[in-house]
Amino acid sequence: MNIASSRNPAVASSKNPFVANSLNPNVASSLNPHVASSKNPFVASSLNPNIASSINPNVASSLNYHIASSLDPNVNSSINPNVASSINPNIASNIPGLFIFDLELNAVGFTVSATKQVFLIYSPSCEFVGLGIMARDGFWNVFDLDNNWIGFWIHARESSFVRFDLNLEWIGFTT
Repeated sequence: MNIASSRNPAVASSKNPFVANSLNPNVASSLNPHVASSKNPFVASSLNPNIASSINPNVASSLNYHIASSLDPNVNSSINPNVASSINPNIASNIPGLFIFDLELNAVGFTVSATKQVFLIYSPSCEFVGLGIMARDGFWNVFDLDNNWIGFWIHARESSFVRFDLNLEWIGFTT
């Protein structure tokens, strides 16, 4: 993937959570769901799609890409990076979506906005692998292609989010 240097945490220290403490949930307790219960979906029921049906794509058909054709990249070419070059990070280095990183600073994917409440997640090779659904401003739940809830993202600052799995383990971040 072509990542603009201003968004690459290996180059831009302000995007690197191991340098910028405000992006590190081990330092910034407000980003740590073990400490900040308002950001823990197992404590704050409004963030949990197993409880809040309005944020569950298995219940809310408008959030289910299997049902809502506007969310299906096989139907809606404007959200398919294999068709729309402006959202393909293998062609454009500064896509409008987020770049997704693991904790070793490896780019593991990117996002494409489908609606205000839904973004699609793609692998570096532009394979559709999941989606994010906004539970509230600054908190996104992540689902796989079978609509299984697999994690969540907490907004840190600007376009940076901290990524967690369902065991509340920090697994990565976005820029």
